[in-house]
Amino acid sequence: MAMELQAQKRQVGPRSMLTELRSKGKIPAVLYGSDVESESIAIEESHFQQLVNQQGLNHVIKLNVDGKPLNVMIKDLQSDPLKNKVLHLDFGTINMNEKTDTSVFIVLQGEAEGVKNGGVLQHTLRELNISCLPDKIPDSITYNIEKLVVGDTITVADLTVSGDIEILDSPDTVVLTIVPPQAEPVEGMAGEEAETEAGIAETNDEENSSGDAEPNKNE
Repeated sequence: MAMELQAQKRQVGPRSMLTELRSKGKIPAVLYGSDVESESIAIEESHFQQLVNQQGLNHVIKLNVDGKPLNVMIKDLQSDPLKNKVLHLDFGTINMNEKTDTSVFIVLQGEAEGVKNGGVLQHTLRELNISCLPDKIPDSITYNIEKLVVGDTITVADLTVSGDIEILDSPDTVVLTIVPPQAEPVEGMAGEEAETEAGIAETNDEENSSGDAEPNKNE
């Protein structure tokens, strides 16, 4: 079910107006779509953060603009990572009867057998690109990794989704791999190699020094 978010129309002006708007706890945004005129709006930052915490960024939002409800999705988000603040948002209207492209998180369940035995989990693909009707967008795509052993690789083709969902990523894209632990050098072998290298270096030094010390009798 789409969560509701209140918005108010705002005036377009210089950068100082945006700074003042943000200082009041609001996020400047724009609304656009094939069925609406582009509008500059503002939303409460606290309400937006509450919405994100409950349903994430990739779901349908019922945006209420001065009393007019619209089904929208976030098309772009600008943020300041140092201050952990959202600076600007783009909302695009959507048709609930048409498929839309979005992405959802891939959530791994359990602990892999290979990790228990010392292997290392490399999770390389964390979001899956999909296409489906707006009300069919899942909260996440889950995969149970408990039976995976060292050397196992999971690709997009191994993920299971509802028949209503089309996966847009290549089936060969690697999602995760259980790799062996990095081998550490054996102390005894390292010592022997160091002694051998030292011996070679010492021999070379002796040859060089004796060669330099011996004058050329032909000179």
